[in-house]
Amino acid sequence: MYVVKQLTPMSVPLINKFYQQFSVRGRATKQDQCWVVKSTEIIAGCRIQSKDDALLLSTVFVHPEYRSQGFAKSLLTSVLQSQNEVLYTFAYRKLDGFYRQLGFEYSPNLPHHLSVSFSNYIRQKRDIVAMCIYK
Repeated sequence: MYVVKQLTPMSVPLINKFYQQFSVRGRATKQDQCWVVKSTEIIAGCRIQSKDDALLLSTVFVHPEYRSQGFAKSLLTSVLQSQNEVLYTFAYRKLDGFYRQLGFEYSPNLPHHLSVSFSNYIRQKRDIVAMCIYK
């Protein structure tokens, strides 16, 4: 049985350990909303960062053995149901169809702080698109 839940701030080290296990970029802080799909272990996770009055969905990752089984969709569906503000993300271009199925749209206009971050990622040659979902 699998459950989707938001971690308490005290449990944030669990998602960081999960990310480290697979050399995933990004580290959660106690200020982030951290969400996981869990059975006996964490099999998927993501975080929502508050960036100068904007929310950024980041570090979405599914354990390689559990991919293509709907866990990312279940995770993000629960996350989206819990939000009541615009949520931005920088999606890898190859996954933009997945995010559009969840209701995300391309976002040509980003809040300033996110625009700076997005530009930095593009300079690093990351193949990403800026997207958002309106709540």
